[in-house]
Amino acid sequence: MRVLAVPTFTQTPMTSHFSGIDTIIVRVRDITAACAWYAAHLGGEQVYEDDDQRLAVIEFSSGSTITLWQIDDGAEFVASATYPILATANARAAHAALLAQGVPVQAVHETPGVVYFRFTDLDGNPLEACEVKD
Repeated sequence: MRVLAVPTFTQTPMTSHFSGIDTIIVRVRDITAACAWYAAHLGGEQVYEDDDQRLAVIEFSSGSTITLWQIDDGAEFVASATYPILATANARAAHAALLAQGVPVQAVHETPGVVYFRFTDLDGNPLEACEVKD
């Protein structure tokens, strides 16, 4: 019978060079229209703009950001498969407000820990709103 040696690994603390997520990129067709939509419907504030790159950073009251980045002229637009989840203190109120503004929203779902719903921006990019229950 042959016995294989099993390697042992020593767990050493890893030094992280990262402190969190700085921003999430969301590709859009028209940077000006997208900035206006994110401000009007989500309450985000444009805090940075780069005309050469055709991008803008939208900041929320928590300090988190989304970077809207316009696709190149002539490029085919494909809505993102990865999406941000936006924190809300009241998912049902946020759902009703977006619905009243004509934003396409899906049904509200509730689990023992969260209340959430999905919706899309003006380009069809998926977004989600989530309320964490106490």
